[in-house]
Amino acid sequence: MATQPLPARPQSEAAKSISPFRRNLTLALIGLVAIINYVDRQAFTVLMEDIKTEFVLNDTVLGLIGGLVFGVIYALAAIPIARIADRTDRPLVIAICLGFWSLATAACGLAANAWHIAIARMGIAVGESGSGPAGVALAAEIFPDNRRVLVLGTIQAASSIGLSVGVVLTAWLATFLSWRHTFIAIGLPGILLALLVYFLAAEPRRKEKLEASSSSKTDDAPIPLGEAVRIIAGTPALRWLALLCIAVPMTGFGFLMWGPSFLQRVHGFNMQEVTWFGWAILAGLVSGNLTAGWLGDRYGSRHPRFNAILAASGLLIAVPFAAGFALLPNAYAAIACFVVLKFAMTLWMAPTIALTFTLVPVRMRATINSLMNAIVILSGIGFGFIVAGALSDAYSQAFGASSLRYALLTMSSGLIVGAFACIMAARSVARAKEKENATVAI
Repeated sequence: MATQPLPARPQSEAAKSISPFRRNLTLALIGLVAIINYVDRQAFTVLMEDIKTEFVLNDTVLGLIGGLVFGVIYALAAIPIARIADRTDRPLVIAICLGFWSLATAACGLAANAWHIAIARMGIAVGESGSGPAGVALAAEIFPDNRRVLVLGTIQAASSIGLSVGVVLTAWLATFLSWRHTFIAIGLPGILLALLVYFLAAEPRRKEKLEASSSSKTDDAPIPLGEAVRIIAGTPALRWLALLCIAVPMTGFGFLMWGPSFLQRVHGFNMQEVTWFGWAILAGLVSGNLTAGWLGDRYGSRHPRFNAILAASGLLIAVPFAAGFALLPNAYAAIACFVVLKFAMTLWMAPTIALTFTLVPVRMRATINSLMNAIVILSGIGFGFIVAGALSDAYSQAFGASSLRYALLTMSSGLIVGAFACIMAARSVARAKEKENATVAI
């Protein structure tokens, strides 16, 4: 028999008492953390060629350091840190994680060999795995339900900005700094932001803790990890959403990681022209996240399964534009397709998180979000990059220099799988609602 999820606790009185200014300030700080998250993560990909030359590395080693090692460590660290965030002061967790990965980013500039770079990247993965879920859970609690999807979409849009800014800023710094000093310049400012987050971000639990101390009451205990796993495994909608978090990121990160190489190999772009790809990322992802947030809040707050339908629709719309990016002979037409591709396929993330939060209790939201993030990072960065490269190698004998076209075309099948998973999640939510209504009627 399927395990039923515990009812989600409504917004607490402490959260309701937070002023609109403090809520918006907290959201702005969480957004800045999300931007720095991707800026620091992207720095390695921009500086890879300099690192490769100095340490005499091959592409396989670079791929392991930049992709699989990062993804595995991220996945391993995400759940334990999220468990801490689910029962403690979330701004403190965010601040510690941000400070830790900022120092690790700067430490990349002090590396004497590839092993040092790999260890520093592990530190970045540990820090980044903990800050995101804590920030999302905090934002979801301090804002009312009818603004939740827009808030989560804003955080996702900030991540998208970081993804683009990380490429542009790192490349700009590297024009007049060595790769070592570039890492240091990018990493150290995060320490200042960590202090601002701790001292300025709202945390309802601080007030609740004071009230509990004065009235001899205690907060709800966090759900045991074993019970959280049972809730996930026993909830059909959550199982389908897990499949979504595997299939779509493999496609998305496959296109993101190999997009610059694709434009250079197939369309003959130089490095200056490749910056168009960065701006395409920014345009598609930011507009997609904000649109998903607006639509989700307008129509999904009263009808949770709408969020799954919105995500499925976006993924299906994205399919022909993924094919257009891979196959069109004109480079700028391909980039235009990429903008629409990223816009459409980005419609899944914020609604999916919001839908997930309606299925689980408040005190396990950070744990659930960390699990989703871990799956996304491991399947996307960890395997999407490698699978696309392996497919390109496999197709090289048949298609030569155009093998990457057909590798990306193959990777786009993840969009169809993800859309199917969204549709099944929507059906599961509808059936659960019907069962709940029937129980109430009895």
